[in-house]
Amino acid sequence: MNKQLLKFIILSLVLFLNKYSAAQSNITFDAGQVFSTFKFIDSQGIQEKNFTNNITGCFSLGYQYKANNGLFIRSNLGMRKGGASLIFNEIDFKWNVQYADAAIGVGYMINKWRLKPYFSASPYFAYMLKGEQTFGPSIYDIKKNKSMASSDYGLYFSPGLKIALSNYVSFYAEYKYILGLQNLEKSANQTSFNRGFSINLGVSITIIKYSYATAQ
Repeated sequence: MNKQLLKFIILSLVLFLNKYSAAQSNITFDAGQVFSTFKFIDSQGIQEKNFTNNITGCFSLGYQYKANNGLFIRSNLGMRKGGASLIFNEIDFKWNVQYADAAIGVGYMINKWRLKPYFSASPYFAYMLKGEQTFGPSIYDIKKNKSMASSDYGLYFSPGLKIALSNYVSFYAEYKYILGLQNLEKSANQTSFNRGFSINLGVSITIIKYSYATAQ
């Protein structure tokens, strides 16, 4: 998807929201625990099922443009840690990576009660800031030696609950599923993808409220 098409989609969504209802702009901040692993398939086509989760952390700063009809656009910039662990031949292997990532997506919120359930889907792009692989006492610099792809892209699927404390401040809790679509492997005939989920808590602050006439 090129930049011009992305701009057109975002502008179209904003115009649609403006045309059909009142709207508001929110700044969000959240942090949480990440449970990350890999989906690895070797050169024989066999999936390794013995990976265990790394329990790490994440945080993000976001902007949300929300209409009273429940539709919203969201964008986020943040950092998250990832990787996985594996015991092979009685040796502990562990991958620790840290990404900076950006995401933009759309969602829908049921805006009838003070407790507001919602769901969103967001394509993301991430860049590895640092990465290490440990096996036994040895430490291997993944970033420096380029043994794993530095970039990652995929989708976030995020159901959540938001509770309004006032007309301008809300708290929310969110489950975020991480579906990595970039093959991280440099070795031929092998594939490895980021997988996992995070549980986040955040705060949303309304900075602007808009009011538009409803379309006839």
